[in-house]
Amino acid sequence: MTLDSAGRALSDFTVELDVYSGPYEWLLALILEEELEIFEVPLRELVDLYVSAREPGAPNALERDTDFAGSAAALVLLKSRTLSPVPGEGEDEEGEVLSPEQLAERLTRYLMVRRGAEALRERFAANAGHHLSAHLLPPRPGKLRLERERILEAARRAFSRPAEPPVNHLGPITVTLQDLASLIHAALARGPVPYEELIRDMDRLRSAVAFAAALSLAHEGHLRLLQTEPLGPLTLEPLR
Repeated sequence: MTLDSAGRALSDFTVELDVYSGPYEWLLALILEEELEIFEVPLRELVDLYVSAREPGAPNALERDTDFAGSAAALVLLKSRTLSPVPGEGEDEEGEVLSPEQLAERLTRYLMVRRGAEALRERFAANAGHHLSAHLLPPRPGKLRLERERILEAARRAFSRPAEPPVNHLGPITVTLQDLASLIHAALARGPVPYEELIRDMDRLRSAVAFAAALSLAHEGHLRLLQTEPLGPLTLEPLR
C-alpha cells in the first residue's frame, strides 16, 4: 500500500470512527506506523462507511473498489495476525517477517483466484441443465450369448429342493410332547403344581419338552399358567 503516489483513487474518502476521524489514507498510515492499534479499528464499520459513500457511476469506481478491497483485505489479515499470531507475530510459516504491503499483495492474488473460481462456478451453473440422456441403447444383436448348459444349471439350482441338514450328531429322541402332556394331566389331578416341582427329577431335554407341553395345554384350555411377577415362580393350575 503506497500512500504518496499521484492520482490516488481513495484520496477523497474520509471516515468517521470512534478511534479516528479523517482521510482513509491517513488511517492506513497511522496503522502502518503503529501509532494506532489495528485491533482498535472496527473493520466492519469501516466497510459499511465505504459502501455508503460508494459511487458506482463514477469514472474511477472500479479503481476505487479495487484499492479499497486490497487495503481492507490487508487490514483483515493484519488484524487476524495480531490477535491470533500463527506461527509467530507478523511472520509466515518460514519465519519471514511480512509487511502490510506484502500481506496486501497476497490478498490481492487471493481475490483474483476467488473471482476466477466464482466465474467457473457461474459457468458450471449455466450448464447445470444439460444432462445425459436417460434412454438406454438397445443391445446389439448377436453380442449377448447364453450357453444352454448354464441356463439349465441355473434352473436346476433355483427349483431343486435344498439339501436336508445333517442330523447325525443328534442323539435318539427319548421323550415326546404327548408323554409329557400325559404326565402333566396326572400331576394336575391332585391340584395346582409348581413347575419347578414338576421338572425336579427331569433332565434339560425333558424339562424343555414339559414346558412346551404346558404351553400347548394352556393354549387348548386344559390348564392355567399363573405367575405373580416377571421371571417369578410358575404354577400350573387345572381348570375345573
